[in-house]
Amino acid sequence: MDLTAVLIVPTVFYFIYAVWTRTATKKERLRFLETLTSMSPDVLSALKEINPQWEINVKKDPKSNIRPACLLIGLGIGLLIVWLGLTAWYPGDGVVSLRDEVNGFLILASPLLFGGIGLLVAYFIERKN
Repeated sequence: MDLTAVLIVPTVFYFIYAVWTRTATKKERLRFLETLTSMSPDVLSALKEINPQWEINVKKDPKSNIRPACLLIGLGIGLLIVWLGLTAWYPGDGVVSLRDEVNGFLILASPLLFGGIGLLVAYFIERKN
């Protein structure tokens, strides 16, 4: 029984929902920050007296982009190695390479391995800073 069509539809709808949810929460956060910036300093000080731990931190952490960047670089290197390996082992027909079990494992394992290495590099960069 082929479950590909059954799995593709929920996956597509899940990712559409995830993107929609992220944009909705981003709009809510931006609206909240706009209301905070439009408030007078007296109102903000009164709110801060109600909850003393309440801080307004609008600045974005510069290290927040390191993890996704290193992950994507690692995935790209893994896919490049898979492509180079498959073209070196089977220079003629690419269909034969997809049927081989070892190459199927390499197609899945190399991007994941190099993505993990990229996250490890990002961890060391963040720890160093």
